[in-house]
Amino acid sequence: MMGKSAVAKSYGRSLLWLALFTAIAVGVMNLVELTLIDFVHGNPHRPQSNALFMMVVFTPLFGVIGAIGTFLVFTLPQLFQAALIVILGRTFGDRARFAALLALPLTAILTWYSYDYLTPTDFNLAINTGPDWVPFRHGLSLSRFMSSLAVQAPVTLFSLLYFDAGLRGNSKRLIVVTSLAIAIVVGLTGGYLRAQNQLQFL
Repeated sequence: MMGKSAVAKSYGRSLLWLALFTAIAVGVMNLVELTLIDFVHGNPHRPQSNALFMMVVFTPLFGVIGAIGTFLVFTLPQLFQAALIVILGRTFGDRARFAALLALPLTAILTWYSYDYLTPTDFNLAINTGPDWVPFRHGLSLSRFMSSLAVQAPVTLFSLLYFDAGLRGNSKRLIVVTSLAIAIVVGLTGGYLRAQNQLQFL
């Protein structure tokens, strides 16, 4: 049966997994970018010893930052979905778990709100205040909503599949391993794209 405690534990653990996946994706992205720029292409502006130092120091640092960002952005949406399942579960039973999919548009709005107001998106070091600099503007537009929806959809799907596996008594290993593989692919792709963007300036 689907109890309040079971829902809370499952969605809490899902959030921890998501934070780990984000940390891995960000770490892989940093490693791939530095490898391509400094060791494959050859960066004339930075010695390879410095690149190795950046790999060792910045990779875990960026991973921690990515994990913290995950908690800031997705904690409120996870709480919302878990609460929705618990409330609707009193009427619809185990079928209430699928309400997370139906409520995805509302969850995406919460995701954007968390990103918009709980992360330092308008952080400024006073070095980018030239004539072309535009300060960050809060608010939800259609394009921002669609971006938020695109990010929240796989998060919701993972949390639902993870919870469903536990509800059915099935192993969650396949879901976790598949998601880990996706995180690595995202990191590889992101690192490659970032490197290609940086190489044009070398």
